[in-house]
Amino acid sequence: MEEPNEENSELSKLTEMEILLLEQELLAMAYENSYLLITDKTTFEDLLVTKHKSGNSAILAHDPHLDLNKGEVENIIDHFIDLEEYEKCQELKDVIDVECK
Repeated sequence: MEEPNEENSELSKLTEMEILLLEQELLAMAYENSYLLITDKTTFEDLLVTKHKSGNSAILAHDPHLDLNKGEVENIIDHFIDLEEYEKCQELKDVIDVECK
Protein backbone atom coordinates (compact mmCIF):
# COMPACT_ATOMS: atom_id res chain seq x y z
CA MET A 1 0.00 0.00 0.00
CA GLU A 2 1.24 3.47 -0.90
CA GLU A 3 2.46 5.61 1.95
CA PRO A 4 0.62 8.92 2.29
CA ASN A 5 2.80 11.91 1.52
CA GLU A 6 2.33 15.64 1.27
CA GLU A 7 1.76 15.62 -2.52
CA ASN A 8 -0.92 12.92 -2.33
CA SER A 9 -2.53 14.77 0.57
CA GLU A 10 -2.69 18.00 -1.45
CA LEU A 11 -4.11 16.20 -4.50
CA SER A 12 -6.79 14.53 -2.39
CA LYS A 13 -8.08 17.98 -1.44
CA LEU A 14 -8.74 18.90 -5.08
CA THR A 15 -12.11 18.48 -6.71
CA GLU A 16 -12.43 16.32 -9.79
CA MET A 17 -12.67 19.46 -11.95
CA GLU A 18 -9.53 20.94 -10.40
CA ILE A 19 -7.64 17.70 -11.07
CA LEU A 20 -8.83 17.72 -14.69
CA LEU A 21 -7.68 21.34 -15.12
CA LEU A 22 -4.31 20.54 -13.56
CA GLU A 23 -3.87 17.57 -15.92
CA GLN A 24 -4.75 19.77 -18.91
CA GLU A 25 -2.26 22.40 -17.78
CA LEU A 26 0.50 19.80 -17.40
CA LEU A 27 -0.29 18.34 -20.81
CA ALA A 28 -0.18 21.80 -22.42
CA MET A 29 3.18 22.39 -20.75
CA ALA A 30 4.47 19.06 -22.08
CA TYR A 31 3.35 19.90 -25.63
CA GLU A 32 4.98 23.34 -25.49
CA ASN A 33 8.23 21.92 -24.10
CA SER A 34 8.31 19.22 -26.78
CA TYR A 35 7.63 21.80 -29.48
CA LEU A 36 10.60 23.86 -28.28
CA LEU A 37 12.90 20.84 -28.36
CA ILE A 38 11.69 19.30 -31.61
CA THR A 39 12.01 22.59 -33.49
CA ASP A 40 15.46 23.26 -32.00
CA LYS A 41 14.35 26.44 -30.25
CA THR A 42 16.10 25.17 -27.10
CA THR A 43 18.22 22.28 -25.93
CA PHE A 44 17.14 19.69 -23.39
CA GLU A 45 19.71 20.97 -20.91
CA ASP A 46 18.62 24.59 -21.33
CA LEU A 47 14.98 23.58 -20.94
CA LEU A 48 15.77 21.79 -17.67
CA VAL A 49 17.65 24.78 -16.29
CA THR A 50 15.02 27.31 -17.38
CA LYS A 51 12.11 25.31 -16.01
CA HIS A 52 13.92 24.56 -12.75
CA LYS A 53 14.70 28.26 -12.21
CA SER A 54 11.05 29.18 -12.71
CA GLY A 55 9.84 26.37 -10.45
CA ASN A 56 8.14 24.52 -13.30
CA SER A 57 8.47 21.00 -14.60
CA ALA A 58 10.33 20.08 -17.77
CA ILE A 59 7.78 17.41 -18.69
CA LEU A 60 7.64 16.41 -22.33
CA ALA A 61 5.11 14.87 -24.70
CA HIS A 62 7.84 12.80 -26.32
CA ASP A 63 11.00 10.94 -25.28
CA PRO A 64 13.97 13.08 -26.33
CA HIS A 65 16.35 10.11 -26.03
CA LEU A 66 14.57 8.07 -28.72
CA ASP A 67 14.14 8.67 -32.43
CA LEU A 68 11.35 11.11 -33.15
CA ASN A 69 8.02 9.30 -33.38
CA LYS A 70 5.66 10.59 -36.09
CA GLY A 71 2.56 9.74 -34.02
CA GLU A 72 3.81 11.70 -31.03
CA VAL A 73 4.57 14.73 -33.19
CA GLU A 74 1.13 14.47 -34.81
CA ASN A 75 -0.43 14.54 -31.32
CA ILE A 76 1.51 17.71 -30.57
CA ILE A 77 0.32 19.20 -33.87
CA ASP A 78 -3.29 18.35 -32.95
CA HIS A 79 -2.83 20.24 -29.68
CA PHE A 80 -1.63 23.35 -31.50
CA ILE A 81 -4.43 23.04 -34.07
CA ASP A 82 -6.90 23.21 -31.17
CA LEU A 83 -5.16 26.40 -30.03
CA GLU A 84 -5.12 27.74 -33.62
CA GLU A 85 -1.33 28.10 -33.48
CA TYR A 86 -0.86 27.12 -37.09
CA GLU A 87 2.71 28.42 -37.41
CA LYS A 88 3.81 25.90 -34.80
CA CYS A 89 1.86 23.20 -36.63
CA GLN A 90 3.73 23.97 -39.86
CA GLU A 91 7.10 23.94 -38.13
CA LEU A 92 6.32 20.53 -36.62
CA LYS A 93 5.02 19.25 -39.97
CA ASP A 94 8.30 20.33 -41.58
CA VAL A 95 10.21 18.36 -38.94
CA ILE A 96 8.08 15.26 -39.62
CA ASP A 97 8.80 15.58 -43.35
CA VAL A 98 12.56 15.65 -42.72
CA GLU A 99 13.06 13.39 -39.70
CA CYS A 100 10.20 10.87 -39.78
CA LYS A 101 10.54 9.04 -43.07
